Amino acid sequence: MGPCEAGCPARILRLLSPTSKEGALDWRRRCLVRLRLHARRIDNGMRIKLPRPISFSDGHSGTEFIVVKRGEKITFRSDKGHGHYRISHFRDLAWSIVPETKVHHTVFAAPTACATPA
Repeated sequence: MGPCEAGCPARILRLLSPTSKEGALDWRRRCLVRLRLHARRIDNGMRIKLPRPISFSDGHSGTEFIVVKRGEKITFRSDKGHGHYRISHFRDLAWSIVPETKVHHTVFAAPTACATPA
């Protein structure tokens, strides 16, 4: 029976000697997958989608949320913009980023003072 937890830090994994034992290799792969999940960038205002709906005590249930970051603390608003929710072990979930179309203001160059022929 091998280790069930796969939360080994990268600095420890780098210290391990090579092995051919299948159980150890499987554990190392699981640790690396978890490290990749935790390394994903999360920005304030980002819209994310979870693979399955999550239900909360206020009755809200959903798969899409907007990230609200205050320092290191991360909470979520519903995709409608209301509520503040905490999602346990969020970084371990297989969430994806929902692409958003952003409309930018058109900026025209200032008119130049050109001489017009008379």
